[in-house]
Amino acid sequence: MKHKKHRHTQDLLSTPWTPFVRCEKDPHDPDCDIFRNNRYQVHVRRLKAHDGGPDLIHLSFRRLDRGIVVPYRDKMRIKDELVGPECEGVELFPARSREVDTSNHYHLWIIDDPTFRFPFGFTRRLVTEATIGDARQEPWPANERPADCLSKEEMRTLLQQEQHRRS
Repeated sequence: MKHKKHRHTQDLLSTPWTPFVRCEKDPHDPDCDIFRNNRYQVHVRRLKAHDGGPDLIHLSFRRLDRGIVVPYRDKMRIKDELVGPECEGVELFPARSREVDTSNHYHLWIIDDPTFRFPFGFTRRLVTEATIGDARQEPWPANERPADCLSKEEMRTLLQQEQHRRS
């Protein structure tokens, strides 16, 4: 039985991504927009800033098969498609006193301003599908591979340059 469930979980993530479609609103939560594609259901709630800063967008999402793993690239794609590729957000790991862990839902908190940058995180883009040593990366589906995706050779060169720079 466990093997069957695992195969179903893998099947969901290996199916080609479909666009999100807007669903009917939940009458119990009329301020929330609901979207769905072939993998996920996402609740989008826009929260107005009370301090003059940018608004916040809360994405709450789950897999349709109720699986527990949501790959990083899927989280990025959900954010990009429903909010925007240049908006930054966080997946908060809260204090235990504020923890909500009820049903394999994931939460992203996104600043509704494409020019906003958090004062932490990486300062440049670096994407690859190369596996180098013990660092294993999943390949991109052919029609989703970014134009700036570095090859194995380009990654090795970059790593050598970084190592040389630090010494």
